[in-house]
Amino acid sequence: MKQKTNMKLFPTIEEVFESPNEIHRTLFFPLLTINLEEMEKGKGLVHFVSVWGCGGAEPFLISDDINYGFDFIKFDWTGERYVFDNHLFAPEYKETLLKWYSEIEKEYLENKSDYLTPKTSQEVNTSNLVKRETERAKMNGAFDTYAKSLINYWVTRDKYFETGKLIQGSAYTHAYDDEIRRAYISLSKTKETKLSKELVGKVCGYNYKIYDVGEIGLYIDRKQQKVFQKFKWD
Repeated sequence: MKQKTNMKLFPTIEEVFESPNEIHRTLFFPLLTINLEEMEKGKGLVHFVSVWGCGGAEPFLISDDINYGFDFIKFDWTGERYVFDNHLFAPEYKETLLKWYSEIEKEYLENKSDYLTPKTSQEVNTSNLVKRETERAKMNGAFDTYAKSLINYWVTRDKYFETGKLIQGSAYTHAYDDEIRRAYISLSKTKETKLSKELVGKVCGYNYKIYDVGEIGLYIDRKQQKVFQKFKWD
């Protein structure tokens, strides 16, 4: 899949957020960056971001019905990067999330070569990853679900960097469907407007990460300098 010049798949957390701290990377997973100027929507960059569990991110995020809720999230926007109020991270869960993330990252780095090696359907059940998943599930179901999602995101990302093809990571680790996925569902053909909710485009979250949504719609509000994401489940 040839990447268009107006977009970048899997930008870094530093490219997406202004001065991100360690907790940002535990809940926010960058999917796709769009250059607005090349869409004739004015200057700036916007980023499609998967949120862990999307609306299910509670209780890790504090729902205030203004910046974050079950099916939406808003980011302050500098024109190139996002700013997310640190007070919306539930402090009582910070230590848990950082511990989980650290353990999963360590596992992934130690087994990266193995996890990125495609498995046949016959090899899956005896694979190291499936053994780890079984062990985690016995310990803590929520931790296991988080680990599966995070590792799947990393595999999808790293195989994309390796091959240039956006294929769901589960195709490599669990011998699932290996079709090449679309980076986006649609991009707006409308030029820059003064609307308070200007559509940029839509992506399928699942194409990048399991336990995600069928559609993430991204809108910008230039007057208030905010980006709004709407989540829709299949």
